[in-house]
Amino acid sequence: MNLPPQVQENIKKWASSQGISTEQFILQAITEKIAALSQQKLEEETQLNLNQATLYRKDGILVVDAELPANFDINTFIDELREERIQDQIV
Repeated sequence: MNLPPQVQENIKKWASSQGISTEQFILQAITEKIAALSQQKLEEETQLNLNQATLYRKDGILVVDAELPANFDINTFIDELREERIQDQIV
């Protein structure tokens, strides 16, 4: 991979400070970027689905009728809600 010299120096510096090789640093950086983009896409898809959602009450419960994203994981969703609730209680 041809990178500008200044970028190469920064990679070496940061990899060294973290005690990893430059290859590991680059792989980690790429992996983090892919994860961030995937999360962004998921949030955009979720927002689109919410815009197409139907809200109504059934037996006193608020129901959101919407199509879930293909990669929606209910366990992850519940864990994130729990984490938000914990953070809200801390603050």
